[in-house]
Order: sequence, then C-alpha cells, then structure tokens
Amino acid sequence: METFNIMPVYQWQATIGRRVLISNFESGIEQRRDKGPMPREWVLGFAGKEKISQLTDFYNARKGPVETFLWVPPEETTPVTVRFKDDSMQSAHYGLQHATVEIILREVL
Repeated sequence: METFNIMPVYQWQATIGRRVLISNFESGIEQRRDKGPMPREWVLGFAGKEKISQLTDFYNARKGPVETFLWVPPEETTPVTVRFKDDSMQSAHYGLQHATVEIILREVL
C-alpha cells in the first residue's frame, strides 16, 4: 500500500466524533446509544506549484477517493489507513507562480 508523505504547509484541522443513535419516545424520554467512533478526518492545506503537482499525481494514481493509502497524522507516529474524502480536488491560483489546494483525508475504519 502506498504511503502519503507530502507535507502540508498550512495549519491542519482534525475532526473526531462518535456515532450516536438517538431514540425519542412519546413520553418525552430520550435514549442514546453509542454506535462507535466516526472515522477521523484531517483538513490539510498545500501551497506551491511543485507540491500541488505531486499531490495531483498522487490523487490521480489513487483514482481520487477510490483507493486507500497510509498516512501518519500530525503528532502521531503510527500510520493510519485513509482515503481522499472528496471526489474532486480544487486548487486556487494567484497569478502564474502561486497556487493553493485544500484536501480532506478520511480514516478507513
């Protein structure tokens, strides 16, 4: 399995959560049941034409969000299995020299 090792240049954001089943009864009582963890997600930003070109090549080689790959999240040492969350990748260009892109990696449980 391929490893994603392109370093982001912007502040990253992580999202964690739980899957909760909520049942509301006619009596007004609410019951909550834990269904386990939600997949974690990381929003990563990249800048520079060379880095974005590498990212685009990696994205295309994985067929966007189809194939999984390994990635080591910030502040962790163990790789996790992830995939691209979105089926498209949009970049912003500022003149001919500067470009940025933001992606979301989603953990595969």
